[in-house]
This record gives sequence, C-alpha cells and structure tokens, in this order.
Amino acid sequence: MLTTRVRHLFIIPFSILLTFNGWTQSRQGFIPVNDGQLYYEKIGSGPPVVFLHGICLDHRMWQQQIDYFSKSYTCINVDLRGFGKSSFPGQTPYSFHEDIKVLLDSLHTAEPVVLIALSMGGKAAVNFSLAYPKQTKALVLADAAIDGYHFKDFNLELVSIMAQQKGVDSAKQFFLNYAIFASAKNDTSVFKRLRKMILSYSGWQWLHKNPIVGLTPPAIEQLEQIKAPVLIITGEKDIWDFQQIADILHNNIKQSVKKQILDAGHMCNMEKPDVFNRLVSDFLINGE
Repeated sequence: MLTTRVRHLFIIPFSILLTFNGWTQSRQGFIPVNDGQLYYEKIGSGPPVVFLHGICLDHRMWQQQIDYFSKSYTCINVDLRGFGKSSFPGQTPYSFHEDIKVLLDSLHTAEPVVLIALSMGGKAAVNFSLAYPKQTKALVLADAAIDGYHFKDFNLELVSIMAQQKGVDSAKQFFLNYAIFASAKNDTSVFKRLRKMILSYSGWQWLHKNPIVGLTPPAIEQLEQIKAPVLIITGEKDIWDFQQIADILHNNIKQSVKKQILDAGHMCNMEKPDVFNRLVSDFLINGE
C-alpha cells in the first residue's frame, strides 16, 4: 500500500510552524550539489513526497498541493538547477535525477519517495525512477515531458531565438503567449501567479548551452522497466504533444493509470487544484 508509514528521524528543522491541525515541521535552505546548489522547502510529516516543477517555473507552482498534502505527508518542494532560487548550471555536466538523489541523501530521506511532476519535471521524475528504482515508491506525471520525445507543436527554440535577438524580457512575454498557457489565461488569479513566476525566471537556458545529461538510452526507450505505480494526468485542453506523451507513458508502463482533468490545460494542478489533489490522494491511498 502506498500509504504505509515508516517512522524515521528528521534533521532538526530551522523553524516550527503551528497550524490548525497541530504542529507541522517546516524547514528551507540550500543543498550543495555537483558544481552548484539546490533550493528546497520541506514541510509536514509522514511518507516523503517530492514536487518537481515545469520549465521556466519554480517551487511556487505547487503551493496549493503543499498546503493540502503536508497534512499527511512530508512534502519536499525543490527548485531544479537553473530555476527559482537554485544555482545556474556551470561547465560541469549534471543531471536532474542525480541532483534529486543528492538532495534526498542530504535530507536523510531513507524510505522510497513519491515524485509528483509537471511538464519538464516529468523528465526528472522518470529518469530518477529508472536510475533509482528502489528509492521510487510511485510517480505522478502531469502533462509530462520525457527525454527522447520529439515535439511536433511545442517549440522552445523559438523562445531562445527571441531571447538572443530581442532580449530575455521580450522572450518571457513571447513564452506567456504560448498555447500551453491559453487555458490558464481564462482564470485571472491562476495566470497572475503563472506570469509572476515566468517574469522572475532568469532566462539562463535561453542564452546558454546547458550541460545537462539524461540517460542512455533515453527514458522513452526504457519505460517498460518502470515497476513503480504511475498516475498519468492530463489537462483536457493541453496541446497535442503532451496528450501524445501521456498515451506513450500509459501504453508502455505496466502499472499505470491515466486520468484527465476536464476544462483544464497544461497547468492542471494550478487551474483545477481541488480535482488534481483528489486524483493524487486517491491514487496514493487506493492505487487508482
């Protein structure tokens, strides 16, 4: 059962927060990784759950999930390298999945984790599950990307060209007009939060060659090796590429279930947080 609880020691937190449901452990800080550092926030107690954000976004996109799941789980919310408060990549090759491994080891997270990921975060989650299957309890992949998939409609190269020719600020506005955010624009509060994150993004990946490395062969060719249970979620209004990736994941991962959130787009966790949280909670409790 995904809800099996294992008691273990935690690093002494920097701060203790009082909630209406009792005392909740909370800490935040930076973890050194190879040629850089990762920013993280850790809140709650119970089985560990790691949240992995989308491209040009950061840990803030998961706030409504942290508020909900930290009542029953230890939530580890991280800025992947090059995003949010984490350091930019240097000259040394790195990988998201190895960064996550260092983070978990540094936090003394001994038991297997659930990884909840959206978009680019899906690459990190899937690669981690393949590299460290014994440390992976389950995956939740929402409108996920995956290494080895060649996009048809979604083209970030155009954003990079805009950044190089007209500047990062112009590229941010250009990216905000991408079709993946069309549904989010229909909700003023959601788009305000989304816009705030993207406008605060450094643009580093648009201007530099990224020394990130994946797995060999790429994850898309290894999906059948994933043995952990996987929940695949798509927003009904997300673009074709991410719907196609969801089908590929579902068709190739034996222990997978696929759900769709109606009237939501790419940012399904922000657009329909109550529905998203319920789907994930049911999966973690019942496996479906």
